[in-house]
Parts: sequence; structure tokens; C-alpha cells
Amino acid sequence: MGLGAVLLIGAGAAIGWFARPAASLTPGLYGLNRLVAVQVQLTEAPPDYVLVAGDSHAEFQGAAQRLCGREVVNAGLGGATAAIYAALFPRLTVPVRARMAILTIGTNDLKRKNAPASEAGLARFAATVEGIVRDLGRVSDRVVVTAVPPIGRAVGDRLDAEAVELFSRRLRDLCGRLGCTFADPFAALRDGTSGYALPGALRDDVHLARYRQAQRALEPLLCPAP
Repeated sequence: MGLGAVLLIGAGAAIGWFARPAASLTPGLYGLNRLVAVQVQLTEAPPDYVLVAGDSHAEFQGAAQRLCGREVVNAGLGGATAAIYAALFPRLTVPVRARMAILTIGTNDLKRKNAPASEAGLARFAATVEGIVRDLGRVSDRVVVTAVPPIGRAVGDRLDAEAVELFSRRLRDLCGRLGCTFADPFAALRDGTSGYALPGALRDDVHLARYRQAQRALEPLLCPAP
């Protein structure tokens, strides 16, 4: 089913959202419904807040931990590919401009069946993320794009670890061209350039064991010295 069909189904089924078992939700439908919570945060956002955007790696970052002393608005959509996020983010209204936006995306684009490490796959991913970066640039003073987090070896049969590094290189090149800031807050978790994580770095072969550690790793780059 195409993304457009998923979004149409989501729009028509919003009333019955609470009756749906969580397991039946597609990433597009989950993201569509989560936009309600994100919009509430954006509507009440104070000046100089930090907008966290992307997939579940963004959504799992706790808003209780401020970044650079600023409040965080979490616009992460768990399960989102770059294409899903690119389709859903423009549906939000951002009444207060963010001091910075931090994008983490790419894990859900690593499925081997989609040949992510091929030239076509890399080009498609980079072009889609470029659209997201441009959207974020319209609502924030600074856009930061992180490298793709490493994955566990147990999921290497369905997710392409090589593409973790290749995607990250494309994101770095993209920021070099567009003027966004590229950062790798996951560097200490990586097993070299393999695309895999060091033992103990992940909780379930995809998600980090500690997201606050990654948030803190960004601060020297993003927060000006007093």
C-alpha cells in the first residue's frame, strides 16, 4: 500500500483510533495520529525551544532533559521512514520559530529488501531528507542532522548495516551543501565503521540503551560556552 493510501485511511479512521490494537497500526497511521500530540506541544512552545524531529530515535528522547538549557518539543514519529516523515511533517503548524531543529532519520530506510546501499537507494534517501531539511529550515534558526545510529548484529539479516555508514555520509554531504550542521552523537556506540553497535549499546538491536547519553554528546557542538 502506498503512503498516500495509508494517509487517506488514517484520516478516515482517526475517530476510531483508540479502538485499534497497537499492533495493527502502520507507521504512517501511527505518525498521523501522533501529530495531534506534537501539534499541542508546538502550539504551546516557548521562544528558543529545540525541535527534535525524525523517527523513534527522536521520539524516545526525553523532553525532561533540556538541551542547551532550552525546552524540547519532540516531533519524533516512531517507525517513520524518510518518505513518511517528509509527508507528515508539513501537516504541522509551527507558530513559534525554534532556536534549532535536530533531525535523526534513516533507520527505517535500512531494510535490505529495498536495496538501501544501491546508488538508487542512496540517491532516493538523500533527496527525501533534503526536503525534510528544507522544511525544518523554514521553522528554525539552525538545522542539525545526525548520523544514522548503529544497529545490532541480530537484525543484520533484514537491515543493511553497510547502509548505516553510507546514509550517514550522504547526510554529511547534504549538510555541506545546504548549510545544516552534521553531527554524530552515536560515535561512541559504534563498532568501527561496520554499521553495527558495540555490545551493550542497544536495548533491542535497534534502539539505544541510553538516549540521554546521545543528547549530552550533542551539547559541546550545539551549546555555546558560557
